[in-house]
Amino acid sequence: MPITRFPMKLNHLAIQSFATGLAVLISIFAAVFAWQQVEISRTHNRLSVVPIVQITPYMEGKNGRNGLYLSNDGLGPAIIKGFSVKSGGVIADGFESDRWAEILATTSANPACFGTGWPKGETALRAGVEVPLVYATKAEGAEVCLLETLKLVGGNAIEISVDYESIYGEPKHLSANSKAKSKTIDSLYQKLITK
Repeated sequence: MPITRFPMKLNHLAIQSFATGLAVLISIFAAVFAWQQVEISRTHNRLSVVPIVQITPYMEGKNGRNGLYLSNDGLGPAIIKGFSVKSGGVIADGFESDRWAEILATTSANPACFGTGWPKGETALRAGVEVPLVYATKAEGAEVCLLETLKLVGGNAIEISVDYESIYGEPKHLSANSKAKSKTIDSLYQKLITK
């Protein structure tokens, strides 16, 4: 039985077709891999600039922070889109005016003891920045204001709501209150109101 050999052109054509098919297949896998890497990079970029807005009540004493502070503990700027404060029957919503005096009156804290700040619409709060919303004054003779701060952070909670976005336009929402989570402050507040 004689062995039949295929002409060289046929073998060469088969090898060329196989190589072309393999190249196309490798190109498809490379394109899929590149697309996945782009998606991973986009996700990483978004996560690397996520803002995390916090409201923190402080009572650090005479030379410390005393009051409510708004901060951005995330990695990117937070663009403030909405701001609302509620206490008792008083609701202050929006950016038009600073209404802390009305809000503080519902906590029985003396508004004269506090400096105030109210965010403006579309304000960008940089990462790592902390700004006071309501803070005890540090004027001469202001030691009495520390007791007023105790009413603010230990008593009836003021509800604060902040709507904000990342630089990618992803909406976020924070609901917080003014009450410090501290047994010491709770104990001092109870002593203050029973006097």
